Amino acid sequence: MQKFSLISKVFIAVVVMTGAAMLVNGLLHWKSGQPIEVFALLIMTLIASRLKVKLPGINGSLSVNVPYLLVVAVRLSAGEALAIAALASLVQSIPALLKIRATVIQAIFSSAAITNSVAAAIFAFNLASIHGVLGPLSVSAAGAAFFLANTVQIALVLWLAEGHNPFNAWLRMARLSAPYYVLSAAVAAVVCSAVQFAIWGEALALLPLMYSIYASYRLYFGGPVALQEPAAAKAIRAHAVSATSATLK
Repeated sequence: MQKFSLISKVFIAVVVMTGAAMLVNGLLHWKSGQPIEVFALLIMTLIASRLKVKLPGINGSLSVNVPYLLVVAVRLSAGEALAIAALASLVQSIPALLKIRATVIQAIFSSAAITNSVAAAIFAFNLASIHGVLGPLSVSAAGAAFFLANTVQIALVLWLAEGHNPFNAWLRMARLSAPYYVLSAAVAAVVCSAVQFAIWGEALALLPLMYSIYASYRLYFGGPVALQEPAAAKAIRAHAVSATSATLK
């Protein structure tokens, strides 16, 4: 197991403390709207967080919970959204938590990174809404903020901990995950705009769609295409996508 350098430890600590501060601040200003909606979104986000697929060239996994994280960021209060994000990331990392110390650090970092990413999404959505941006575009802004916050954090920690070129690591994970983020933002925008139905009902209807995406990714990247990955690409280890759990060696 590779030991973390001092600067890597400092960066990880900063990310974890920032995520903890965001979560505590949200909890201190807790506002609860519809308990049934919050509970339903929590359960469905946790279920989606367990649907993970290993992507080629990435030392981590892709979870299909991003649309749910964007929905909670837009629909719920900051405290509710951040609590669900932190819990979902930990649930996603349950197998890692049962193993070795390094993966416990990984799970804590991943949870903090996702919490920070959801906080960025909340900020972007509120900023866009204040400036009169239409609902779907505001959700798209939230999705872009989530994408940038999440991928940049992972690229930086891989640079500091493993010496990977941060731009190349970020570019590779962006190429693999950007289409999924665009789809996630579009799905979240549709769900949040369809106010004529109960939001939890719409979120429940998302589960079959997200499972089909999960199955497609798993079939594609688990088949011959994944086996054809160049050795050079395998050297680039990056990313925890929303829900994604990054593995820090």
